[in-house]
Amino acid sequence: THYVLLLCSFKEQLQQHVRVHAMEAVMACWELEQSLQSLTGVSPGEGTGATMSDDDDEQEDSEANFYDGGLDGPDMGFGPLVPTESERSLMERVRQELKHELKQGYKDKIVDIREEILRKRRAGKLPGDTTSTLKAWWQSHSSGLIQRRTTRQN
Repeated sequence: THYVLLLCSFKEQLQQHVRVHAMEAVMACWELEQSLQSLTGVSPGEGTGATMSDDDDEQEDSEANFYDGGLDGPDMGFGPLVPTESERSLMERVRQELKHELKQGYKDKIVDIREEILRKRRAGKLPGDTTSTLKAWWQSHSSGLIQRRTTRQN
């Protein structure tokens, strides 16, 4: 009996753990939907039809079942784990948009730093060896950047 009680305790702890993390995942998906909607201006029902959740009624039903202790069965209410083609397409578009934003942010930072260095150089506030140090750093790192960019484009 001690073994059975221990197993029941583990089962309850595991179910609680899954409930907490599943709810966190649902909330994270909802936040992502909201962020994507504000970023793209397309509501979840528009566009390709690929959404994180179908409609509000189904989501409310699944959340109600989730909290009613519906985790006892083998289907824990998480739906299919393999994304559909439209979901994969949406994920790829989101990945590309985020990649573009990151590149643009990185480029903007480099431009800002370059402009600051040029201003300081014009004002005569850069130490004499700073320019040669910066050039040496660029020469040692630019070839790797150019090679990576070339291989990505191919």
